[in-house]
Amino acid sequence: MNEENGPDRRGLAIGYVPGVQPDKWLTRWRRRNPLVPISARRVGDPRTDLAHAVGADGFDVVFLREAEDAPRSAPVGLLRVPLYTETMAVLAAKDHEVGAYDSLTSADLEGEQWLDPVDAITATPEEVSAAVDLVAAGVGLLVLPQPYARSLSRRDVIDRPLEGAAATRMGVAWSSRREGDELIDEFVGIVRGRTAATSRNAGEAPREKLNARQKSAAKARARGERARVEQARGRQQAPRGKGRSKRGR
Repeated sequence: MNEENGPDRRGLAIGYVPGVQPDKWLTRWRRRNPLVPISARRVGDPRTDLAHAVGADGFDVVFLREAEDAPRSAPVGLLRVPLYTETMAVLAAKDHEVGAYDSLTSADLEGEQWLDPVDAITATPEEVSAAVDLVAAGVGLLVLPQPYARSLSRRDVIDRPLEGAAATRMGVAWSSRREGDELIDEFVGIVRGRTAATSRNAGEAPREKLNARQKSAAKARARGERARVEQARGRQQAPRGKGRSKRGR
C-alpha cells in the first residue's frame, strides 16, 4: 500500500481509515495532474485532522467509515459522498473450522464463543489489533468489515464473509468550508469514476461562471436552436405530392 508521510500543502493531503486502498486514485491523480502533488496517510479517525481552509494543516479529503444505515445527509460540518457498502466478515483463529466455508450466516455460528464486539467505526487501530490478538489465541470470534480485517495481514487469523451482519459504509468527505474547492472536486470526481474526458484538469483555468442574465440568454439560444432543428426536420419529412397510382385492373 502506498502511504506517504505527511501532507504537502502545495497539493492535496488525503487521510483514510484502515481497510481503504487509495493507490488507484492516487495513481490516476498523478497521471492527470503531474504538477499537483498528492500525499496519503492512514489514521484511525482522519476527521480529527481535517483542514478547514486552503493551506491549513491537516487533510484536505478523508475516507471515513460509517454505519450502512447512517443518514444519507452529511454529518455537520462535512460534505460527504457515500461510496460503497463493505462486506462484513467473521474472524477466527487459523485452524478454526470456519475455514471450511466460503461464507457463513449467524445461524451457522450458533454456539460459538464470541469476543465482545469491537466497533470498527469508533475503535482505534490499537483496540482492533488487541481484539484480533485474542482471536488468534483462540479466545473467540470477532466481526469486522472484511477490508479492515484483510488490511491487518494476519497469517494467524482467517476471515470469511458473514451474511446478515450489520454492515458499514465507506464515504469520501471534506470540510463544508471548502465547498467549490477545485482540487477537492477534481479528486472526488476521480474517486467516483469520472474519466479524464469528463473531468476538468486541475491545472486548467476554471471556466468563467455565468451570471443570471447570461444563463437566461444561453437558455434562449438553446431553445431557438432546438426550434430551428425541429422545423428543418419537419420540412424534410413533409410529403412531396401524390406519387404514381398503383396499376389496377
